[in-house]
Amino acid sequence: ARGGDLSPRLSVGRPMLPDDNIPAPVDPRGRRVAVVIAAYNVATCISRAIESVQAQTIGPVEIIVADDCSSDGTGEVVARLAEGDPRIRLLKSERNAGPGAAGNRAIESTDADWIAVLDGDDAWKPRRLERLLDVAMQGDCAIVADNYTRLDDSSGQELRDAFYDARTVSPLTAMRFVGSERPLGRVRFGLLKPMVNRQFLLDRGIRYATEIGFAEDFHFFVRVLLEGGKGLLLNEAHYIYTLPQSPVSGSQSRGSRTRPNLMDRIWLADDLIQRYGKTQPPEMIVLLRRYRGWMSEIAHGRLTLEAWKAGHHWRAVLLAMARPRSTFSYLWTSPTMKRIRAGFEPKLIRAPL
Repeated sequence: ARGGDLSPRLSVGRPMLPDDNIPAPVDPRGRRVAVVIAAYNVATCISRAIESVQAQTIGPVEIIVADDCSSDGTGEVVARLAEGDPRIRLLKSERNAGPGAAGNRAIESTDADWIAVLDGDDAWKPRRLERLLDVAMQGDCAIVADNYTRLDDSSGQELRDAFYDARTVSPLTAMRFVGSERPLGRVRFGLLKPMVNRQFLLDRGIRYATEIGFAEDFHFFVRVLLEGGKGLLLNEAHYIYTLPQSPVSGSQSRGSRTRPNLMDRIWLADDLIQRYGKTQPPEMIVLLRRYRGWMSEIAHGRLTLEAWKAGHHWRAVLLAMARPRSTFSYLWTSPTMKRIRAGFEPKLIRAPL
């Protein structure tokens, strides 16, 4: 969809196909998919996420919701939905351990061939699994992703697709994935929600990092690519990504629990460099170090602005002089600047090559 109206609750389609007691058929080629939803305090929107999975033309064998000790009744909402669909499994945590731990519990609890990730405040269009499985058939893939449409939760409207690529399917490499995260870039592949081959994860011992609570999915998917997993990117947008803040009103979305932490991004860069510094080509390590520098620069800019707002003007000036570009880099990524930029973006933004 491109610019159509989307109700936050109903527009993703009926929960089930024609007969409400009959789930969508599984893949006729025998590939079994488990949908993994790491959820924390998303009671207001978890139904929409699950119903969008139930509305798939090719359905999963499991819908696993890993509830990270929510306090708003998320688990109760999921339990009610599970009464009408035996594919839904609720994994409740006794303590809040972060999204990485929740994702790992879900991965380890299934024997499906593929793991498809969905955030609790997002949704899928009905043909997403069908199209991702089609792409996975094109080669010995470990990871398959698609374009995404952005949703303004306050208005219920879909905005344009995140990027444009003339190729229907293109290679998704670690260089391309990490390089898209440069501070002044218009498209960030870190927001992609790929489908991953579970056997590849088991063979390589890949799990979500539990040391960080932000960008753990970025770290996870880059590891798959750095371990030699073949990645493909579908230009079609079948994932509906709910913006944390409205680009028009600035209001926060109902389900967003995003807490950006630049130190987590610096940690993941250091971890990837340490893990793969001796096995990856020099240009990949150079890019990871550059990525670390980007995150460090943005963090420095945030410190500068915080010092100024706190009245420590001389300290802010000294910080700005030490790294002149850092303040601009931080402002460029701020929610206010994102809303301003949204009004000037071209209709088609080309995907990073």
